[in-house]
Amino acid sequence: MSESLPPPADSQPKSGVSVPMVILGILFILVWLTGATMLGVVKFMVGVMANDSGAASSETHLGLISGLMGGQALTATAGIPAGLAFFMRAARKKLLWAFALLLVSGIILQVLSVRSFFS
Repeated sequence: MSESLPPPADSQPKSGVSVPMVILGILFILVWLTGATMLGVVKFMVGVMANDSGAASSETHLGLISGLMGGQALTATAGIPAGLAFFMRAARKKLLWAFALLLVSGIILQVLSVRSFFS
């Protein structure tokens, strides 16, 4: 009776993640966060200068700046699950839903804050 031994570890198929996809995912996150940071700085400057004439109240102006920065923070963090979705196959659907939810909610928050400032 010959006992069958399991094949050596090197001959078993790999079910791990692809290294290029991990690198692409991390690069996507870094580029997304860099772009979101630059855009956030510009939005902050625009928000601060939006009430140069003093026509709007301080509360309305603060609401604009808070809404823009809060929405920008949501859209910035949306890049993290999107980058992870590059190489986390098992959770890809959930990660893409999280990306979409964060992105859309951030955009809606920004649009509502601009709309409330001008109304």
